Amino acid sequence: MKHGAWKSLAIVVLVSSLALAGCERKKEATAPAEPAPGQKAAAPAVNMQDGEWEITMKVEMPKMPGMPAGAMKPHTVKTCLTKEDYVPKTSREQSDCTVENQKIDGNTVSWSVACKEATGTGTVTYSGDSMNGLIETSTKIEGKEMKTKMIMSGKRLGPCPPK
Repeated sequence: MKHGAWKSLAIVVLVSSLALAGCERKKEATAPAEPAPGQKAAAPAVNMQDGEWEITMKVEMPKMPGMPAGAMKPHTVKTCLTKEDYVPKTSREQSDCTVENQKIDGNTVSWSVACKEATGTGTVTYSGDSMNGLIETSTKIEGKEMKTKMIMSGKRLGPCPPK
């Protein structure tokens, strides 16, 4: 495999992680219908507990020639999540990605991500102190479209550590 292809592969994995990152979030959570005059609008309620979460991610992608064994091992991160910021994050270093179109439907949060070299979508469903999700990305490597899936599972560990 050419060096450029490995660089592109790294971008695919990075985009999958950045789909979680929310480098520049555009909060566009869907709101409930307009309240009647004199009533207060209710915010969408997701059954998720604020705090520190441990999220394990497993990337699934087509096997590429020359890919080292174990290159796509699951990895685990710890991150703080709040009811104001439902999209799990793993990194904030990249600035060429934007999380957009965040929507809430019951306990499921969905979004799209646009990066310089790839695009993707994600969904996470919360159940109080646990979550499951999927991120799908697409990019071109050596002129061929490559699609990946990142399967996530997570659990709340407790309160966020002090900063």
